[in-house]
Amino acid sequence: MNRIFINISLSTLYDSKCNKIRVRPTQGQDVPELWVSCSKKQRNQMVVGTVFKTDVKLIESEKRKPYLKATAKILGQLSLF
Repeated sequence: MNRIFINISLSTLYDSKCNKIRVRPTQGQDVPELWVSCSKKQRNQMVVGTVFKTDVKLIESEKRKPYLKATAKILGQLSLF
């Protein structure tokens, strides 16, 4: 079963292992600390360290590790760092 988390703060960070900007939830929220799948266009428009809010859905599959999937709509940008 997939769970939906509403109005979650996420931040962008640079992942040197895969050489790209990635997204994770900020600490202190009732959401798993997993990578967040969102559009490459959205990720690349933001400066590393940008914090923004959106809804996320927990995706669990037998084929891959669990991850969070962002909704298409960003609810609001909170900060640049």
